This record gives sequence, C-alpha cells and structure tokens, in this order.
Amino acid sequence: MDHIKLLQNPSLVYIGKLSEKPDWNFPSHRHDDLSEIVYILGGEGDFIIDDQPYLVQQGDLLIYNKGIFHEEKSSKNNPLKTYYCGIADIHIEGLPEGYITPMGTCPLIKQNKYSEQMEKLFSMMFEESSLKLKGYDDICKNLLRSMIIYIQRMAQLEEMKTKNDSETLALQIKEFLDKNYLKQLTLEEIALEFHMNAYYLSHVFKNHYNDSPINYMIYRRMGEAKKLLINTDMKVREISQLVGYENANYFSRIFAKTMGESPLQYKKNEKKERVNLK
Repeated sequence: MDHIKLLQNPSLVYIGKLSEKPDWNFPSHRHDDLSEIVYILGGEGDFIIDDQPYLVQQGDLLIYNKGIFHEEKSSKNNPLKTYYCGIADIHIEGLPEGYITPMGTCPLIKQNKYSEQMEKLFSMMFEESSLKLKGYDDICKNLLRSMIIYIQRMAQLEEMKTKNDSETLALQIKEFLDKNYLKQLTLEEIALEFHMNAYYLSHVFKNHYNDSPINYMIYRRMGEAKKLLINTDMKVREISQLVGYENANYFSRIFAKTMGESPLQYKKNEKKERVNLK
C-alpha cells in the first residue's frame, strides 16, 4: 500500500498505558464500534486473537480490527508494559471500514525499523491526551494519522520478511526431500522434522513448487527409476526396491499412474528412440 488514503478522519476514543500489573488480564471480547492498537513496551503476556495464540516482545505491534475477538493476559513474572489506544471512524481506501490492516493478515507485526517511531508517536499522543493543553485534539489527530501511515510501513516490512522466510523454508523442505525421497515418509513425519504444522508446511511448499511434498517425493523416485530402466539391465523388482518400494506390483502401478505407461513399456519405447554410442 504505497499511498494511504483515509476516506474519513479517524478519531481517538481512548489511549492508555499498562505497566507493572502482574495480575492484569482481559477476557475474550471484541469491539463492534472501534479498532485497537497495542504497542509492546516490554514484558511478556499471552494474547489470543481469533482463537490463535501469539507471543510478543518489545517493539511488537498488535492490531485488533473492528469486530475481532481477542483476549490478553500479563505474565506474573515479567509483567506486560504497553501503550494502547482505541480508534473510531477509521476507513482506509481499499479496506473494510474499521480495518487498519487487510482482512486475513496476521494481527501481530513484529519489531522492525519503524518500531521506535511508533513508540514516540504513542508517547506524544499519550502525553497530549493526559495534559489536554490548548490544541491537543488537533495534535492528536495528526499524530494518529502519522501512526496509521507507520503501521502500513511496518506491515509492509512484515509481509516482505514473511515472504522471504517462506521462500527460505520452502527451499529447506525441498533439500530435505531431495535427501530423503527414497524413504516412505508421511507428511506428518516431514513436518515433525521442521517442528511445525503439517498443513502449513504443505502450504508453503506447494505455494513455491506447485506440488505437495508427497507428490514431489514420488516423482523423484520415478525419475530415479526411469534412469535405472534406461541405463541398466536391472529387473523391475530390483529397481522397485532401490527406489523405496518393497512391492514391485505396487511400484509398477505408481509408475504407470505418474508416467502414463508401465515400467516395461517405458523401457521398450525408450530403447526404440535412443541411440547409444557407447
């Protein structure tokens, strides 16, 4: 989002600062008339947003779009320190009314190079709202507008980092599959190697290689089988075992399903078309 266009002027409903309250917690709730922004100054806490848990650290930002269920709880040993504010009448071009970030995006924006500016904006806005000196409301409106722009910048950096992390993860999965494709691994066993959810792992891999991890391993085995069929006089049963299939009949069915012909048909057709000079 290169240009931020506000279709109406947002208004600051409240702003606060949480500090040194180890027993502080706020059960699950939502706001149907406003959005909320939470900036983590320090400490630890449990955040659950739309039934998903999130871990936070200093400099992180949490965005609660209008109507999103969320709950918060401070750590007793390391109490949360936060700034927070509620915003009404926010409508950014291209987003639903009451949304600060696009629908479906992660509500947690990790600390990045704009976090310091966000903290300064919160501090200034909190001070102006507390003192209520002449013209404070105009200053707060300008600070709030700046805050929204910085949130978009932070979200954009987070999106880029997530994309880069996803590409790195996909490559790591592929390297693992290339080393272990002869093993009959399940998706859950692969995911266990990466300490992550099987669905997410499959989604990341398919998004980058347009195939599932299991199918990728099958095609790698079939590629190895093709090479052995062409370049050796090994029997199908022997090749089957070498590429990870104890049952030769099952291997032949998989080969025919993926390659469009049986192993013997493939070997026969290749011999007709290939001229070996050595």
